[in-house]
Amino acid sequence: MQTTIVPAQRALEFGIYRDGDNNLDASQGEVVKQALDVSAKDPSIGFAVEDTTARGAGKLHTLDFNIDDGQISQAHAGPARDMASEENLARFVAHTLDEAQKSGAKQTWMDVVDHGAGDGGGLEADSTHHVMPMPKIAQAIADGVALHEKEHPDDAGRSIDGVVANQCLMASLGFADALSGVGVRFLAASPETMLSPGTPSTVADAIAKHENDPGAMAKAVVGNVMRTRYGDAGDS
Repeated sequence: MQTTIVPAQRALEFGIYRDGDNNLDASQGEVVKQALDVSAKDPSIGFAVEDTTARGAGKLHTLDFNIDDGQISQAHAGPARDMASEENLARFVAHTLDEAQKSGAKQTWMDVVDHGAGDGGGLEADSTHHVMPMPKIAQAIADGVALHEKEHPDDAGRSIDGVVANQCLMASLGFADALSGVGVRFLAASPETMLSPGTPSTVADAIAKHENDPGAMAKAVVGNVMRTRYGDAGDS
């Protein structure tokens, strides 16, 4: 299968993989609203989203959609998926890379949104009682890159440049080691407990603006996170 490659016109394709089958569903859903705001302000940043949630319908389900120019497109709702499935994550990685190729994105990042799985790191799907540990997350990313390359050999070499772990206690050094083994260059993760909603999707703006300066990118991401306030002014 061939895909037309357009000249680079998008700074960043940002995949949001959100596991909302837990008590943080409502609060962490804020990352989707933030993505809409970021995309509206900067059309060079696009988002591919897979969101397993009980919001709205009251029953756990999975939503797939893109966000471009502050608008949702290609939306589809279906039965809830096992977000701790390596096969499911690999498919989402491949989809995100497909979207990056279509838009000629210079960078492709992923944001994994979940509770986390304690000091050992990982993604925990409460509904399936299944945990995808750090090495398996890294392997799923590698598998997704391979899927994209198999379907689009004309785009061989595109990969996931960085991962944002919007999760608590992600054993950052171990996760960084696992990701570096599959070609991921950057990791933004907290070794501590975070307050939900956690890392804002606005870090995509910091990443896009500092493509060629990793030091400035790191400072901008941390600064973006630390300046973000949630809730009312008196209770932020």
